[in-house]
Amino acid sequence: MSIPILKIPIEGFIKKGDTIPKIRISFSDDYIGNFETSTIKMQVYNGNEKIIDVSNGNGITVIDSSTLDIDKIQSNDFPIGNFKGDFEVTESNGDKTTYFNIEYTVIKQYTV
Repeated sequence: MSIPILKIPIEGFIKKGDTIPKIRISFSDDYIGNFETSTIKMQVYNGNEKIIDVSNGNGITVIDSSTLDIDKIQSNDFPIGNFKGDFEVTESNGDKTTYFNIEYTVIKQYTV
């Protein structure tokens, strides 16, 4: 089974410097463990350089056992390009699962 890819933004595009809106992620209760008792992290890389590194309490807000928000980024300073990473949940018993890969695409901000 292949790991699904979450493309960010989900619709449209991200321009360098623009606000990236909050993204709500919900799973059915039978698909995932309990977000409230798990450690959640999302990391995105530009080659070997980590450009996004968020976790619950630091860029990820847990709403309930199966829902979370990837918090809004007010003014992104990400480089221009296409970047990849993953979304991983470590359950309270130590089991780790990567539920999906992440793909961010940032395009150039044109000014007149």
